[in-house]
Amino acid sequence: MTRSVRLAARQALLEQRSFWRSAEYALFTFAFPLMILLLIGAANVGSHLPGTDVKNTTVFVPSILAFGVIVAAYVNLGSKVAVLRHDGVLKRIKTTPLPSAAYLGGLLASTVATVILITACTGLIGWLAFGAGPRPGGLPALTVGLILGIVCFATLGLAISSVITSAESAGPIAYASFLPIAIISGVFDPTFSGLPQWLSRLVDAFPVKALAQLMQGGYTVRPFPAWDLANLALWTAIGAGLVAWRFRWHT
Repeated sequence: MTRSVRLAARQALLEQRSFWRSAEYALFTFAFPLMILLLIGAANVGSHLPGTDVKNTTVFVPSILAFGVIVAAYVNLGSKVAVLRHDGVLKRIKTTPLPSAAYLGGLLASTVATVILITACTGLIGWLAFGAGPRPGGLPALTVGLILGIVCFATLGLAISSVITSAESAGPIAYASFLPIAIISGVFDPTFSGLPQWLSRLVDAFPVKALAQLMQGGYTVRPFPAWDLANLALWTAIGAGLVAWRFRWHT
């Protein structure tokens, strides 16, 4: 194991300790998706998608899995990096012997660990509370969705952090930039429909619905998700380009 990898692993452990010691980050990153799962899931128990025998919870649970990925990899990471930049922490890190790549690697590794834990807990609670579990052979689809979701939204999280100018606005901007899209994408309501055609196409262009549908493929049989895969790949490229262009270690 190289020195940079060891330093990144140590930084990841420090980030995890800091995460669980911060009630705000832990509450909104970990408890928020679980609370939505239980509250809205309870209201959908026993109901089915219109015209099908598919239970609403079978689609709702993987949608909340996607929501948890976005909250941890996009909102939490993006707002945290913005706060660290605003407070001068990133600037000071650049003056230490810790390599920048090792620090960012540790931050991203901690984010991955958080996402995996959220996904596991959400999936377990969805199964225990609502009987919604992955279909036989659905784990590969879930794994692909999880990996692509982490890569895409972590990249976008770093990108959004570069346009946030204050610590106070970090959380609100991060949530406001995706939560309305999640609502009209049907993440919280499997039966949501009736959008104008132009708005439906606009929603389809964003990666939120694409990730939700990829995760749903692990629970229900869906056509090959060519557009969803291409969508996430495109937004990952856009995020990477924005990070290369805008990311700074100081304000």
